[in-house]
Amino acid sequence: MRRAKLALGLVTVGALLTACSGSGDGEEQGTGSAQDGGGGAEQQAEASQEPPSIQLSVPSLYDTSRGWESDLEGTQIPLPRSGAVAVYSEQEDGYRFTVLDAATGEKQWSSVLLQPLGNTNLPYLVSAVGGKEYLVAWSSGTTDADAINVGREVVSIDIFPVILDEVPSGSGVEPVHVEVEGEGDVHGLGTGLVVEDDGDTVVAVDPATGDTTEYQLDELAPPAGCPDCDADRQVVALTENGPLLTTVTRGIDDSGYWVPDGWSAEDLRPDNADPDEEPVVSAVTDNLLLTGWDEAGETDGFLWHVVDSASGQTLASIRCEGEQVTTGAGSRLSANGRYLTNGPRVFDLETGSGVCYERTETTHQLRFEIVTDEGMAYGYSWTDDPVQLDMRSGELAEIEDPTIDFPFGDTAGYGLFWDGVSETMVAYPHA
Repeated sequence: MRRAKLALGLVTVGALLTACSGSGDGEEQGTGSAQDGGGGAEQQAEASQEPPSIQLSVPSLYDTSRGWESDLEGTQIPLPRSGAVAVYSEQEDGYRFTVLDAATGEKQWSSVLLQPLGNTNLPYLVSAVGGKEYLVAWSSGTTDADAINVGREVVSIDIFPVILDEVPSGSGVEPVHVEVEGEGDVHGLGTGLVVEDDGDTVVAVDPATGDTTEYQLDELAPPAGCPDCDADRQVVALTENGPLLTTVTRGIDDSGYWVPDGWSAEDLRPDNADPDEEPVVSAVTDNLLLTGWDEAGETDGFLWHVVDSASGQTLASIRCEGEQVTTGAGSRLSANGRYLTNGPRVFDLETGSGVCYERTETTHQLRFEIVTDEGMAYGYSWTDDPVQLDMRSGELAEIEDPTIDFPFGDTAGYGLFWDGVSETMVAYPHA
């Protein structure tokens, strides 16, 4: 049997929603200087029914005769569940989020100026919980230090719900501010934020409220029937029923996956999976996991399941053949939550089915980068030639124009594109 060559691909919603840098140098942080957060009149998005001045070569799904464009400097972050796009810009004294309506380009709100604590960059991420999206900026360092006081080591987290109940006059939206004692890193896998360091304590943060919950790793007992779950542990995501943990053996993520008092990876093993092979488990969005299993017997089959992380229920499954070499494959969820891409695979969570295009003796492997609410998936062949897949009809086609631009986001009936020449974000509606 050909064993899948995969690494655990822990993907936040920020990774699902590929951000596009507008700084012009390929760095994640932008270099904008708009002190009002809106960028001034010359940098405001220009919502119009007139053709945008920038005309890109795009898939036929999009109507380039209408739309809007914005040269607001920074990093573009699509927010598909909110029908919006954020721009995260570096300013003279800090950083700022500005949120635009994806259908009109109009500014919805901008944040107060955010200043890093200790380090020079202010990392950001997106967390999706209960269908709502949150923008998060965090840093770690020393606070309350002065000539007399040493200060405290903390992880500082600023959280903004994308959709606000009320936008203050003049914007300048204040965050929900959370401080966690000690040093650590923050990730947004699953149904909340996880603050972890090299110790045995992990802190979970609810983005909706800022409430924190401490977990002692050695006290998180695995369910019965998980013999590999007693090694070193690491929290890889949060679920509605508690943290998702994995065992770590010799620094490598191993087969022990479980939710305390819930399910373990062995509970998810399909009947036709090889009992001697370990699974691949990857967190892909707020409540979804992707699991992969070698098929039993002398076959080249590999079994992929999309699983509800809280219950362990399988939502969609496919069997793939060929060489599974999609190490760290990114995942993208359509705005309506129906379709999920993961490298060469596209799942339909409504029908519970999917398709895969792995490398075989006669075909190249494909990698899909985005999928729309209509089930149109766009990506590239192993040879970097553009392709498109219509999940409704099953039609897969090579796109003849090798210079075509694919959207980095698609929401509210608009595709969001990036023009690297003019460093402008352009939005075209669906035709």
